[in-house]
Amino acid sequence: KHRGLKTQHLVRPSRRLQEPFGVMADPDDDGPKYQLFKKGCTEPNEGGSQQFTGQGKAMYVTGDTYEGTFVEGLRTGKGLYVFKKHGDSYEGKYEENRKHGFGKMIYRNNIAEDEDPPDENAPPRGGSYLGHYTAGLRGCGPNVNPNEAASEGTFTYVNGDVYTGQWREGKKQGKGTYTFAKDQTQLVGEWEQGKITSGKWLFPNGTFYCGKFRYNKPFGKGVWVFKNGNQLMGDYIQKEQPNEDEPPPDDDGAAQRPDPKVWCQFKPKASVAVRGGPLMS
Repeated sequence: KHRGLKTQHLVRPSRRLQEPFGVMADPDDDGPKYQLFKKGCTEPNEGGSQQFTGQGKAMYVTGDTYEGTFVEGLRTGKGLYVFKKHGDSYEGKYEENRKHGFGKMIYRNNIAEDEDPPDENAPPRGGSYLGHYTAGLRGCGPNVNPNEAASEGTFTYVNGDVYTGQWREGKKQGKGTYTFAKDQTQLVGEWEQGKITSGKWLFPNGTFYCGKFRYNKPFGKGVWVFKNGNQLMGDYIQKEQPNEDEPPPDDDGAAQRPDPKVWCQFKPKASVAVRGGPLMS
């Protein structure tokens, strides 16, 4: 065994990975009323944007604004949409009123006029996403291989964490890297439905763990590789922590159950030491 390894205290990605804020729906054809100003005009266009093609600015009754390209009355092409509620903004490509193509979404922490101050224990809003969208969602569309479509994007979280990689339908999917701002450790590997399933947990000093993951934490068979080349193989056991505050599941099963909190323990099986170059078991 590697003497410096405390097998029950190695798992520190126990804190939850930051998750992006949900996609905010843009007003569509059935959305709030607005006035359209053609580029260079100070009077609103009669009939709004109906069948209008060209550059213009829409001012919605909600206080939201869109300035950019319209095609036959729909936001299509480049544009800038600003949400009044929190001050969020999207600048990039649109197709038929939805974010589609490359763009940047910035989430802000402003308090809306009709909103109570947030709970002091609630995580703050914020962060930004720079990358590809499909039909309003980050990454590629459903049933599409992220390797075969435009799916890359970078989400920078309000706490400084960063995920760079592939997305599908608004969730991390495919190859990606999540970097923790606090200590610069990284989770690098394959992601599915927003969670890492296999890959490496890298430390700045060169030590890393390679194996499977569940709930964004090591699970099952894996190996620790230390900066001197020594290796320690074994299994990670996960045990759910009791949560008395967790409500009983809905009978219809419609609500998605959050990931449970788990204890992780590494049980070593075999070690390999490096001495003078060759591996000695």
